[in-house]
Amino acid sequence: MTDLEIFLVGVVVLMLIVLVILSAFAMNFKRKAQTYFANWQTRQTGAYTLGTHQVMGDLSQVLGTFSFLSNYEQIILLSTTSAQSSMDLLGIKGDCLEFIELKKKGGALAKAERKIKRLVDQGKVKYVIKDVELPDTVRISERSGP
Repeated sequence: MTDLEIFLVGVVVLMLIVLVILSAFAMNFKRKAQTYFANWQTRQTGAYTLGTHQVMGDLSQVLGTFSFLSNYEQIILLSTTSAQSSMDLLGIKGDCLEFIELKKKGGALAKAERKIKRLVDQGKVKYVIKDVELPDTVRISERSGP
């Protein structure tokens, strides 16, 4: 074998080694990419499910509120900036004030909702009037008497 043939064999062997190494890197990269994609799909599915549940809950609350309009003298929608509100409505029927929580049939009360129910059941409810003074300073004080 000539020196040129030996050199060419060396180059071919070196190229084969580089090809094997690059193939290993490519397979490792593909495996990681598939793992990341599977994790992303799982998160997307979870986000979609949560969004769907939120929309269905909002629709149930709105439709439930409208269905109560004829059953109560007053129906008061409690709006809040919190998505985790512990109560949905107040209803006045005759001589009774009802605290109303709308739930999907069979749905359990959350911890904060159970606390409100317990306080109402125990009669630990007050009607409080707060006087607010504006605009110089914001001062809120509890009113004594009617």
